[in-house]
Amino acid sequence: MFRFFGQPKFDLVPDHQAPIGYELFLREWRGGQWVLPANFSALTVDSIEPLLVTTIAAMPANIELLSFNLEQDQFIDPAFMAMAMRVNAQTSLRLFLELTERLAPGVTEDQLVVAAQHYADHGVLVCVDDVGTGQNSPQMVHRMALSVAEYKFALQNFRPFATIAELAPKLNLWYRMAQATHKMLAIEGLETPEELAVIRRDYPCDVIQGYLLGKPALL
Repeated sequence: MFRFFGQPKFDLVPDHQAPIGYELFLREWRGGQWVLPANFSALTVDSIEPLLVTTIAAMPANIELLSFNLEQDQFIDPAFMAMAMRVNAQTSLRLFLELTERLAPGVTEDQLVVAAQHYADHGVLVCVDDVGTGQNSPQMVHRMALSVAEYKFALQNFRPFATIAELAPKLNLWYRMAQATHKMLAIEGLETPEELAVIRRDYPCDVIQGYLLGKPALL
């Protein structure tokens, strides 16, 4: 059995205490507990689509956006493309596909660029997850510039660090790139009030998430 867990997303306005959205994570009930699926790429449209539709229908009225991850091989798969379009057509929420940074054997950068454009042409929002790590390099993101709606910078990928100042060269790159290309910027992995204060002061972005604000929970 599979279910979606959701980690809340927030905007940076201090008075807004309620989440504006969730990032969805698939979990499998196995051995008496919820665990990561053994192989994300083995998950099919038939197993994900009904669960996604049901989860979206259960969202409270204040939720504006949802995102869920696709592996590279899923991202270029015509069946997943068609699913994303069907689901997107059924909701008024802003639905983001997060392209993970993990390399899928046999998938080329050209295929990812073409797929991102196909999603954009059909009104589906694409987020490049974990920018600057794995396959999601600045070079690839530049190639996708016309078809991507959001960049996501993951602080947790660079831990341990003493302060966010250590990440300034990387954060500055993506912050400026998002501004220059008019993309949304999400910063995740926030774990301390000090980190949140720095993001508010130096990197005012569109979306924030992290254990400081809320851990993934069963929806």
